Amino acid sequence: MQVTLLPLRFEDEHYQLYSRYQQARHAGSGMADDDAKQYSEFILKSGVDSLLAEFRLDGQLKMVSLIDQLEDGLSAVYTFYDPDDVHASYGVFNVLWQVRLARQLGLPYLYLGYWIAGCRKMAYKSVYRPLQGLQRDGRWLPLDI
Repeated sequence: MQVTLLPLRFEDEHYQLYSRYQQARHAGSGMADDDAKQYSEFILKSGVDSLLAEFRLDGQLKMVSLIDQLEDGLSAVYTFYDPDDVHASYGVFNVLWQVRLARQLGLPYLYLGYWIAGCRKMAYKSVYRPLQGLQRDGRWLPLDI
């Protein structure tokens, strides 16, 4: 898989993949009907240092990740991928690739974002170890899920 890091900019090919992903993974939700403006507001607007990671296999776009660069790590903000490749495990590849990128940049952490215990679509986060959660008092504590 070839990965290219890009600045936040509109690419129609990215938007088309995003639309297909949303329709397959979030059918019936508002996101499934996002137009190019909504996509741009969600993916391409950032108040921090962000980038897009574009993943291609044999020249075909397979996945795009929005990544925030923080002082102490990377934050995996959002990833969308080819919904037709149901057995490809792009999400797993992406998390492991971002761990590697963080290490290459000398950053100690990869943040996988919010986690809601009862949310099936967020359950994947619990398989990556060590796992910590930010508590209301601002401390990071190990999560035993």
